[in-house]
Amino acid sequence: MKSKENLVFLGMMGSGKSSIGSLVARKLKLNFIDVDKEIEKELGISITKIFEKKGEDYFRKIEEKITLKVLKINLTVISLGGGAFINKVIRKEVLKNHI
Repeated sequence: MKSKENLVFLGMMGSGKSSIGSLVARKLKLNFIDVDKEIEKELGISITKIFEKKGEDYFRKIEEKITLKVLKINLTVISLGGGAFINKVIRKEVLKNHI
């Protein structure tokens, strides 16, 4: 990997992004970040509760903000949320600067 690239796992919810991503990170001796876990940590509430209490539009705005922040970290294996790649801003960043 180039020095500023991240390895980004994307796919449907429950497809194994976090499980495989953490194993790959360990093997490559890189840090691993699960964006959904970062969202839950920052807001102090589960993804399910965010959807229930605030709705999907709110969640997607927060998801974009936190995902773009995480993508600025170098040499990391990152698991995106299941719907994150649908977001054109996130998709453009991942395709331009990451593997």
